[in-house]
Amino acid sequence: MNFGRLALAGLVLIACLVGGFIALFPPAGPGMTVTYSNAIKGMDINIKSARLSNGSAFPDAGSLSGASIPNENPLSGDATMGGAPDGRDLPEYVDFEWRESPRSPPDPTPMDPLSQAHKDWEKNMMDDFYSQPIKKQRVVIRNRVPAEVVNAVTGANRHSPSDQLTPASIEIFFIWTDNGIKLRWQIWHRPPSGIQYYSHHGGDEIVPAGTTMIAGYSNTTKNDKFTVILGGPDGAPMRYPASASGPYFSGTPGFAYTSRPIAGGERLVAFESEPELPEWVEFNWRLFPTSIPRKFLESDSAYAGRVSDVYDSLIKKHERILVRSRIPREVRDEITAATHNAEPHKVASSVIYLYFVWTDSGIKLHWRLKRSRPDKTFISVREGGDQVPQSDG
Repeated sequence: MNFGRLALAGLVLIACLVGGFIALFPPAGPGMTVTYSNAIKGMDINIKSARLSNGSAFPDAGSLSGASIPNENPLSGDATMGGAPDGRDLPEYVDFEWRESPRSPPDPTPMDPLSQAHKDWEKNMMDDFYSQPIKKQRVVIRNRVPAEVVNAVTGANRHSPSDQLTPASIEIFFIWTDNGIKLRWQIWHRPPSGIQYYSHHGGDEIVPAGTTMIAGYSNTTKNDKFTVILGGPDGAPMRYPASASGPYFSGTPGFAYTSRPIAGGERLVAFESEPELPEWVEFNWRLFPTSIPRKFLESDSAYAGRVSDVYDSLIKKHERILVRSRIPREVRDEITAATHNAEPHKVASSVIYLYFVWTDSGIKLHWRLKRSRPDKTFISVREGGDQVPQSDG
């Protein structure tokens, strides 16, 4: 099976489905897709309304199921849709109203749906739902996304035909947590080659209740015209030992060059609450060009075939990164204690960030220990591991 060709076809299909929303608007602003996610374990979110500063409705996901599997990544999203109001400029803010309700209905559930017992059960369930308070929050967007990011996206889209999917947009994440709605953003690149990737990540710190380890990927290879591509049967990152959710360490994204690999440029990919950190994580990857120019009068099929050939010809690289033995024993003990003492719907007392940074001399590992404060934010108290190239700009 030629995975490269299948991957390209799948990514192009996803881009077309979501891009249909984006192409409805003229290219006046950066463009935006919206991803909704619910990181509250055991609780469903039922969005009552979402409105812009001018009072008009903003597209919302309706309902979001609560986190139900171990180590669920809140950035994987429950629903992604087009959201390009204000002529595809970023909205100033969105006002949300919602209710929270238990994910599982009360037991026992009467078996006969026509029985009076079932009708009474259903009425009690709905009465309980409507008795839940309506929560409200205003989420500011426009002032949270740096101007340089907006300019990068509008520049990439400047020459894009109005009837075609734009090459880039800002992806906004609205993430429901036990401490309110959090906002994350990144640039979603969709070049004609079909290999999608992400860059320029930022927003709120996301630490779901009980999470004690968060991992991020960064690419600092000097040739910033290439992006790291993980994926496929030979590319899914693996951890040892397997976690409660299986042997896979994270998703398989493509991520572009950043000058700030441990200070906002990293792409968060794994959220775990395990009694032990992984002994090692294993990666297979390729460096794929972010742009493959089209030849004059080249047909769509010929171009797709050439891109696939380029992908297949790239050198596959492999590296196993030791983790647990690189972390001081007292730091590991603190994380283990935080995992064991975690309480439902409360942030853990400590969390460790693992930064896997691609460099010209291989993958580096840097770590940072953070402790929670009374306001439920975190403060860095210790760090170590490999030194990585870092810019403050």
